[in-house]
Amino acid sequence: MKKNDLDDNISVGVDLGITIPAYCALSDGKRRLAIGSEDDLLRVRMQMQNRRRSLQKRAKMVAGGKGRNKKLKTLDTLTKKEKNYVTTYNHMISHNAVKFAKDNKAATIKLEFLEGYGKEEKNKFILRNWSYFQLQTMIEYKAKMENIRVVYIDPYHTSQTCAECNNYEEGQRERQEQFICKNEECRNYNEKVNADFNAGVNISRSDKVVTSKEECEYYSKNKE
Repeated sequence: MKKNDLDDNISVGVDLGITIPAYCALSDGKRRLAIGSEDDLLRVRMQMQNRRRSLQKRAKMVAGGKGRNKKLKTLDTLTKKEKNYVTTYNHMISHNAVKFAKDNKAATIKLEFLEGYGKEEKNKFILRNWSYFQLQTMIEYKAKMENIRVVYIDPYHTSQTCAECNNYEEGQRERQEQFICKNEECRNYNEKVNADFNAGVNISRSDKVVTSKEECEYYSKNKE
């Protein structure tokens, strides 16, 4: 484990999203880092999944013999390629997130605790199309090597609260990539702010550290 010159007062919030797979923001200052793009994570993965489904359908239509075995072998190869792609992509994200924290002397990386949250569009996307557990494991491992702590925070209102004035109200994030504060007293009132950056700052500053979904206000508010 390395002994880096880290500041316990600085944290990095990592917001996982759709337009930008991972967006890092500091608890203090304007530095930020967008990691990846929607095309990287979604388009390539969807192409692989569509091809795999097509092969599965064709394999079912073939009764047996070499034709079926060949299709099943191709299907197995494609499945492995898809898993390798996700693993490689997660390595890239985790490496850059930890490097951003190290470069900015942040002693802590904060992630949203997303397990069990399937109602919001962002969470449905992440949990369905991304090996989130693998990513968080990679971040934890690489952060530990740099003596950086990783904690999970309650995701309640991180996307709908203004990081500048702490105002929360529905409709401030009307578009996936855009946040507009509706508090007239806020310095950013009616200004278009990058929504992922806004959420990343909220995550970085949150003190609602949790270890299970039962501890999350988000879970209790949305519990059926």
